[in-house]
Amino acid sequence: MNCIYPVSVLSLLSLAIASQSFAQDATPETLSEPQVTSVSQLSDVQPTDWAFQALQSLVERYGTIAGYPDKTFRGDRAMTRYEFAAGLNAALDRINELLAAGLTDTVRKEDLAVLQRLQEEFSTELATLRGRVDGLEARTAKLETQQFSTTTKLRGQVIFALNGGTQADSPDPNAIFFSRSRLNLETSFTGKDLFLTQLQAGTGNNSDAAGFLQNENGAFRNRIAGIGEAQIQQQFERIFFPLSSLGVTLEDLGIGLANFQTVDQVRDAYSGITATLNLEEGLSPTANQAFQQNLLQGIETSRTIGRFLQTNSTLDYSGVAPNFRLSRLSYTFPVSPDFRISLFPQGFLSDFVDSNRYANNNEGSFGATNFSTFGLVNNQLLLANDTPGAGAALTWNPGQSFLTLRAAYRAEQGALATTNSAFGNSSDRSGIFDAPNLAVVELELSPSKAFALRLQYSNGVQAGNKYEVLGANLELAIAKHLGLFGRFGYAFNFPGDIQPTAWSAGVAFPDLLRVGDLAGISVGQPLTFQDNLLGIFNATQTNYEAFYRFQISDRLSISPIFQVITNPGNIKDDTAFTATLRSIFTF
Repeated sequence: MNCIYPVSVLSLLSLAIASQSFAQDATPETLSEPQVTSVSQLSDVQPTDWAFQALQSLVERYGTIAGYPDKTFRGDRAMTRYEFAAGLNAALDRINELLAAGLTDTVRKEDLAVLQRLQEEFSTELATLRGRVDGLEARTAKLETQQFSTTTKLRGQVIFALNGGTQADSPDPNAIFFSRSRLNLETSFTGKDLFLTQLQAGTGNNSDAAGFLQNENGAFRNRIAGIGEAQIQQQFERIFFPLSSLGVTLEDLGIGLANFQTVDQVRDAYSGITATLNLEEGLSPTANQAFQQNLLQGIETSRTIGRFLQTNSTLDYSGVAPNFRLSRLSYTFPVSPDFRISLFPQGFLSDFVDSNRYANNNEGSFGATNFSTFGLVNNQLLLANDTPGAGAALTWNPGQSFLTLRAAYRAEQGALATTNSAFGNSSDRSGIFDAPNLAVVELELSPSKAFALRLQYSNGVQAGNKYEVLGANLELAIAKHLGLFGRFGYAFNFPGDIQPTAWSAGVAFPDLLRVGDLAGISVGQPLTFQDNLLGIFNATQTNYEAFYRFQISDRLSISPIFQVITNPGNIKDDTAFTATLRSIFTF
């Protein structure tokens, strides 16, 4: 910052005279020019005034003001006296620098004399300018001492989404308008580490159109009721008489399930009616109890699978609770140039593994920059639907080569003393080392910027059962405007011991119409398996998504998004269609 030096030009003049021996040439008489009006009498300084021309000469000779790319000053208009004083101050600074550096032979004695006269003529303006600069410096120093943090950045993302959907023979959900807001406080203590605090708020826990259409009290409830009534009728007719012989129905006899509206009601009636019929048929109480336990466990496990499938169809940013609450809290620091550690009391495994440039790059821990369908932005089979928790992660890129090894561990209830597993089993406990938990190891091979293959393995305990999955993640840039991607997973162990597979694939078109735009199409099946539980699942759910992101500016994008879900919930049912208009604001 330039300063206003209170040093008199006379002292500078004396220094120059001593070193150059030209004191005899500088006298007050030689400086006086009575034929020129004193500039102290002028309100503005015109290009024709001697002061203007004198300063311009100094500027050009010593380069005190560089206003153009060629480092020249081309002033050709009138200036206020304060503008002129600022230019004069710059000239004084430059001359002082030259003299202080011992370069007195580069300063002409005539220029020192001119500077002395200009300083006298503009002494008032220079003093005023000095006072203003001092005041600004004081206020700046105060702000620097009182600001929140010199190493913390505030970044944010706000999503507005207008969403609706339809499915034949099902009540259509109302069109909804919801939002999600995320605020990041990104702090660095060394310039190489990152302490991340993320707060998040939405407009409620209500599901979007896909979640509504795939509600368990729809097709899933109908399947349980249908399977239950078939078993009840078969058992009743084996004990008593064929219903057709009297022209009656189960509902007429009060043992039907069709009139029960929720899964809980159907489950309880199903269990109670079959328990009574078992005893009528002569089944022992012990065997009857075992039968009921298997029935209830089969229903609840099927319910868990149905919810897993439902979650995979929803939008990644829907259903966020209102009121700002902690979403992420982590600290990442380097141990060496190629080894990094992350600790997170609150975080997600997808923050550290299973990234993909075309389908969830999780930029700035914000996400939502490309696909929206939850089951298409990550391998949810590998991550057990990516529930939050506490844990740690490691990243090792030896010699900054094409190999990168990552490992992450998450305890779902690592910070809680109560159980609330995503798989809803009370046998899971809490704590950082207790279930439900999951560890993921990922080896990335990236020999070029255009290709990356990630081989993955996850292991843990979910719903009181061992959870073990193999996975793969691929991305390939075919051309500047074309990319391919895909994911695959196979579970050796999964709730219900169904050993499912999961896959997704798609194509992306970066900068398709304009720089910053992005188009994408993806298809996937979140769970493919043979139902060996109750026979509820008689099809395979397939999710489709297509979107186009219009990058309006660096801070705003708008994306129309279309989803198609065939056989929702792995049940033969009508296809569901949804549409979303997503707007993303970043700051």
